[in-house]
Amino acid sequence: MDLKSFQPATQEVAIPGGGTFAVRGLALEDFTILLRKYYEPMAALFDQYLSEAALAKVDKDTENALGLADMKGVILNALTVAPGLIGDTIARAADMTEDTHLPRLLPMGTQIDAMTKIVTLTLEAEGGVEKLIETVSTLATSLSTVAANRPR
Repeated sequence: MDLKSFQPATQEVAIPGGGTFAVRGLALEDFTILLRKYYEPMAALFDQYLSEAALAKVDKDTENALGLADMKGVILNALTVAPGLIGDTIARAADMTEDTHLPRLLPMGTQIDAMTKIVTLTLEAEGGVEKLIETVSTLATSLSTVAANRPR
């Protein structure tokens, strides 16, 4: 397969009242744009996500005997801390960057479903949690350095 043939994996998200829209995992450009706009809340949410990912691994290893992980809690926290981040993320993953407000109008359950699918597709594309952590950490460090060195 050549680059021209590449199509990122997508999943469909149901819209209440009928219809669906496709979302894909986030790419480097998406992370860069979102980090520039939402650095503080994304850093806090990323730390929370890492904790939940560790608990999810325990759940997986114990066949969910303990039920420790709460990934939906991370997304619900994002709705509280940075509601625009959720809408902007869904818009980017749905390739509708010209209208980032519309995804913010979706019912909360639909937004959570979309975000769960976006996270899953992103992790699959990046090769797992560890690889994603490395990529995002490198990107965040680079952006912090650029921001610190920017003339004021």
